[in-house]
Amino acid sequence: MTEAETRGLFEVSGFRVERIYRLENQYWPLAPDYDQLRRESPWWLVKTPIGLIMVGWRKRVLSIDWEDTSIRAVVTEDDVTKDQTMVHAYSMAKAVEYLTGLRQALNGQAREATA
Repeated sequence: MTEAETRGLFEVSGFRVERIYRLENQYWPLAPDYDQLRRESPWWLVKTPIGLIMVGWRKRVLSIDWEDTSIRAVVTEDDVTKDQTMVHAYSMAKAVEYLTGLRQALNGQAREATA
């Protein structure tokens, strides 16, 4: 996934992207056999108004991790690997759906705090 694709993914999901940082692939091992895969498939740390969100491809799933934010929410009922700070998306369309769910969880928390 390129930086432009990553930015588009977040913007379509309703997030304002403040900055994007390229990361080494967090999935493939540090071994010569995987050097090319690691170079061709970087992960991204996206700075948003709610904090840092890390995204990157692991074989066939896009890992989305928002542990470095204050949001704790399961963003889908889909049968995928998930918890309150991460989810695996099997397509870009699902990634948009899950990031949109994360943004909606943020909006719900904001409403609760002002009630």
